[in-house]
This record gives sequence, structure tokens and C-alpha cells, in this order.
Amino acid sequence: MIRMKTKDMPHGVVSLKFARALLEGDYDKAHCMLSAELQLEYSVMQLKKRFEHMMSIANPVDFPDDVEVMDNSELGNPSFDDEGWAYVAIWTEAVTVTVKPFGPEYFITELIWGRP
Repeated sequence: MIRMKTKDMPHGVVSLKFARALLEGDYDKAHCMLSAELQLEYSVMQLKKRFEHMMSIANPVDFPDDVEVMDNSELGNPSFDDEGWAYVAIWTEAVTVTVKPFGPEYFITELIWGRP
């Protein structure tokens, strides 16, 4: 059995697109990736403020990639990938994203800001 890496699974793909949208300042695009419940919790402006606050303590170091989806499957528990979450490193900070399918689309249902 070939096991897909987190970054290649739907929740990895969505979380990468979300992080890149945030870094590019496209908060409307990032907001559209949130579930209806999270859209009520985070307006576009609240999403922007939360991300900018997190990044105000980040060090914009010169990495080859500004965003990286970490392969949680390599943490020793293969069931992690089946849970639908991804840890996304953004410079020296991170966001943990839970993604669930709603019909044919995938949306973010939980955000945890900052590194653990």
C-alpha cells in the first residue's frame, strides 16, 4: 500500500493554499476556504488581524520556501493523516488547520494559530 503524504492529500492542499493566500494578503480568498461556521467566527478583517498579529512575532528568514506543509504521517502514527489536519509552517510561525469535506469541496473547520 502506497501512503500519500499530508501535503498531497486534500487537507494538505487546502492548508497550503490557505497559507499562501494569507501571505499574499488575499484575505478574501483565505476567508472563502473557511467553513460557514468559521466564517462567522472570523470576518475577513479579523482573519487579517489575527494573521498579521501572528506574523508580527515571526522572523522572515530566508527559507527556500515561505510555506511548508509538514508530513504528520512521519510522526509515528499513520492515523494522523486520516484525521484531516495539517501543520503548516509559515516562516518561523505556523498554523494548524483541520479540513473536512462538505460535498465535493473541502473547507477549513478549525484553526490553531502559532507554533506549539
